[in-house]
Amino acid sequence: MQFTLQDLGLLDAPPEPEFDNLSALACDLLNVPMAHVSVLDQAKERVFYKSQKGHPRDLAEARSIPMEMTYCQQVPLTEAPVVVPDARKHPLIKATHARAGGPLGYLGLPIAAPCGTVVGGLCLMQPEARGWTEEEVLRAGKLAACVSDLIRLRAAMLTSERLRREQREFTYSISHDLLSPANTVRMILDELAYEQDRLSSDARALIGEAAGTLGRMGQQIEDVLAYSRTLGQEITFAPVDLNALLSEVLNDLKFAIEQQGARIVRDELPMVQGNAMQLRALLQNLIANAVKFSRPGVPPTVNINAKRGAGKRELALSVADNGIGIAPADQNRIFDLFGRLNLREDYSGTGIGLTLCRRVAENHNGSLTVKSDGKTGTTFIAHLPMLSS
Repeated sequence: MQFTLQDLGLLDAPPEPEFDNLSALACDLLNVPMAHVSVLDQAKERVFYKSQKGHPRDLAEARSIPMEMTYCQQVPLTEAPVVVPDARKHPLIKATHARAGGPLGYLGLPIAAPCGTVVGGLCLMQPEARGWTEEEVLRAGKLAACVSDLIRLRAAMLTSERLRREQREFTYSISHDLLSPANTVRMILDELAYEQDRLSSDARALIGEAAGTLGRMGQQIEDVLAYSRTLGQEITFAPVDLNALLSEVLNDLKFAIEQQGARIVRDELPMVQGNAMQLRALLQNLIANAVKFSRPGVPPTVNINAKRGAGKRELALSVADNGIGIAPADQNRIFDLFGRLNLREDYSGTGIGLTLCRRVAENHNGSLTVKSDGKTGTTFIAHLPMLSS
């Protein structure tokens, strides 16, 4: 993917520590009073300073300068290092120095965009004339390569973000569009159900199978829609009362809990920082699975508690059951999209719930882990940020 200099934050963007630190490091390593990362903006005939160290106050505040007033234009124009022991004598620089003044010692190394185009330079300046050694030019070149690497990393992050957004929008659009024909087919089957007395037993059986298949399809579409809403979503964190949220979830699952004869054991849960809608989906999926994946003849027991995690402000929220367990060899696969370990005839589901739960945890800068010996139950632990005091 191609990005503009503005997309990459290289033009008309606020200072950033990542670039400022490299300018400061250049000053320290090469013992110069001034250094900056400059970007050529040919459309406006100027050079923009992405970062700087040691600039005069007025230049530091302006953060840009006309091309003809700076040596730095020569680095991207020549696409090569510009080594200047004395600006008064250098063929590329002497005219600019005579017109605008400036330091006598100058060293500029190219920095490149991800496509390879030289877009600016890492530039170092010395007020007095200075004979740059090969070792100094080599050091400056390595720092310039770090700037280019930083730009490539930013492009990779933008690419990833754009792909996630496109995936989310595509998945949502396709899933939403599938709901309409699915609802139409459901209406047709409902109409046929009113005519069951006039149909053969085979026809009634086929209608029943079609209705079951359509129901599973509808649930899968709804699950895909729910998952798509968690992809690349910007989350506004707010205080969330997990106790209240858990009570709501248990009320929603009341029918399944009573049908399975499940016993719910809950501890007092703390406040967390997060998104209530996503955390609700996390709890609902984990508890629903704990109730569903029970051993034959053994009523489910589900324990829900929270403890302080390994991090200073981390909460470990756990949902544990006494069900069929998950074999260690399968504990990575269960988080795959549409990953199923059991036959649909034995346990219903779409294979999306745990993928959604992991995504919710990651959206909260946390993680979701699983513990099980594969025989005597499973414990899922969501690591979440605690509410700051």
